[in-house]
Amino acid sequence: MLQFWSTKFSACGIVRSARVVGGGAVTPGEFPWLAAVKRDGKLICGATVVARDHLITATHCVYEVEASRLTVLVGEHDVNKSRSEGIKVSHVFQHPDFNRYTYDNDIAVLKLSEPIADNLYRPACLPDDEDTLAGVDAIVSGWGSTFEKGPPSNIPLKAEVQIWSQEECIGAGYGRRKVTPRMLCANAPDRDSCTGDSGGPLLMAQPHYTVVGIVSWGRGCARQGYPGVYARVDRFMSWLRVALRHACTCHPPSTSH
Repeated sequence: MLQFWSTKFSACGIVRSARVVGGGAVTPGEFPWLAAVKRDGKLICGATVVARDHLITATHCVYEVEASRLTVLVGEHDVNKSRSEGIKVSHVFQHPDFNRYTYDNDIAVLKLSEPIADNLYRPACLPDDEDTLAGVDAIVSGWGSTFEKGPPSNIPLKAEVQIWSQEECIGAGYGRRKVTPRMLCANAPDRDSCTGDSGGPLLMAQPHYTVVGIVSWGRGCARQGYPGVYARVDRFMSWLRVALRHACTCHPPSTSH
């Protein structure tokens, strides 16, 4: 039984410390589902833990990359000081309809070779089918650049953004054909996801932290009229149910703080 589908499942979507206000550094352990994906030992993307041995990320991060080249860091804060090589990825489930030119269907599931230690993580909740998201405040987090063309951050950063309606998203500077129903837009003045945040979560905080988007693409970072574009997770629930059918939820993470 895939208990983590329900946002009411008490073990998912619970932060360990202060609530998010605007942008800034994530405190150690604050977002216990936030993970870093490494290819050949180099950090390339973010990911979200949804079960003790499964994560979701963007397909463009792992497109045609063999699982043996990938590892995942969970429970790490300063990735430059990490003493761990990370947990090996045993299988990559790329969305079969991913379009590498348009980034449509930009979602993937990573299966780990071993479960994450209970004290290192808590899963984020997955959304219900067809949630209404327009106008909702959400949080994006990751180790990406702090400004356009800047270097990646060694500690995860967070920013509060607002999700746009689909009409606003389609009417943004990208043009109507670039934004599909499987994408959503979000930004705020001077706050956005950026290079290196790809694959990481866009989270709705209420009632529990729920991953509603996956950082996918955009033009620059925090540019006026060009919001960050995310894979819209609730459009992929039927695919995720199949990709996560062997997800191990038999030992929910510890509720201790």
